[in-house]
Amino acid sequence: MKIKIYRIALIITLISLLNISAFSLDVQDAVKILKRFQDQQLNYCYQNYFRLSGLYKSSPYVNEVDIATSGFALAGLVVAAEKGLLSQENAKSMFIETVDACLRLQSESKNNYQGFLYHFYVPDYSGSTLKPKSGVEVSTIDTAILLAGILTASEYFSRQGYYECRDKAREFYSNINWRHFFNGGRKQFHMAWNNVFFGFWDYYTDEIFLIAILAQGSPIVEHRVDIRDSFGNIAVKQGSYKGHSYVYSWYGSLFTYLFAHAFIDFRRLDKDLIHSVDWWQNTKSAVLADIRWCQDNGYPEDIFGISACWSKSSVSGSVVMEYRDRVGSALSGCGPAERFYNNKNGIKPVAPYAALGSLPFFDDRPILENPAFRMFYKVRNKAVDRSGLLIESLDAGCLDEGGVPVVNSDWLVGMDIIFPAIMIENYFSDLIWDNFMRSSSVQFALLKAFPAYFTYLVKK
Repeated sequence: MKIKIYRIALIITLISLLNISAFSLDVQDAVKILKRFQDQQLNYCYQNYFRLSGLYKSSPYVNEVDIATSGFALAGLVVAAEKGLLSQENAKSMFIETVDACLRLQSESKNNYQGFLYHFYVPDYSGSTLKPKSGVEVSTIDTAILLAGILTASEYFSRQGYYECRDKAREFYSNINWRHFFNGGRKQFHMAWNNVFFGFWDYYTDEIFLIAILAQGSPIVEHRVDIRDSFGNIAVKQGSYKGHSYVYSWYGSLFTYLFAHAFIDFRRLDKDLIHSVDWWQNTKSAVLADIRWCQDNGYPEDIFGISACWSKSSVSGSVVMEYRDRVGSALSGCGPAERFYNNKNGIKPVAPYAALGSLPFFDDRPILENPAFRMFYKVRNKAVDRSGLLIESLDAGCLDEGGVPVVNSDWLVGMDIIFPAIMIENYFSDLIWDNFMRSSSVQFALLKAFPAYFTYLVKK
């Protein structure tokens, strides 16, 4: 019996090794592949083609800027400068140009509300200045992502001796009146404003975490919102799937567990004082649940990443694209009646940006066993366009002869291109985490919610 058990164990081990060696590359090759891919995505952060009036386009294909893309791009600018893809001086100048553009928008009443910016801007009739895109909202989360990128880059460039960068960041931060967007009765943030407020951040997501931390850390005391109120009054509903426990987000898109983690290294924080959750482990469990759900629902081996993305609407007839936000596999807290299933009309979109964004959560595994790398390596020839930029989605319901999902949407979205490049850098060096968390405002906010962070700072 013992011999039989040993043989079974040996077979399992050999199968595991074969799965890894099927990649036909070693660790050094894997690192080179990731870093080469990262360099291609970072082009979005410093090439003038992707910039418009100092800000960053939502997509190379449109003549509009996106403030969330601009926030991620400023963080990516740090990576590009650190890697020597452009000079420190040029990177600093681009940072100043972007923040000055944001300050101009804040100075004009028609272009902001209480210091919060509209999600998208387009050139006005003269083509020389920006105006809000018609029908677009003033957005709390997109302003928060922009601010997070500004703080990250300002700390980095200040450490290079460009101290004016920190002053610029403080000015932009100080202009944002967080309290005005906070509903004191419900003790929740409004999502947006367009002549009236609408929507509430009332359910856990990484997005409200980022908003709550930045609101707590405001340099202007009168603008601050206590994180115990803003984050303490959201729904924190526990869920589980096949042994993986996590807090549900509403639709359950994988990105809703990742965006705050682009800037905050939750490994340093332990459990929060409000809900007593280790948010690093929470996101890791959510990623594992997404992977397992995909395995259980017939997705190809190593393929995962159920997240909001552009997708074909159907497999027949004319090609029409739709934005699928109501997806979430096992991570959805809203229930099936509230969302479109991931295999709507026979299409099963997976978002490479979300899968790659989970890379740091498996730093305890060799890179060849990292689920995010395995996913990327398998789809690497399908997931980028001719310029090497990451496309929006693949269709796990339609495979090529090699068993790889085919292209679903080849649309390019700026933030979904830059976000994985940031997470790759955090995986290798902690660069973005280190700089964002050097901000005194961020440290002040984190200490209000994470007592263990004090111990980390003292030891450091």
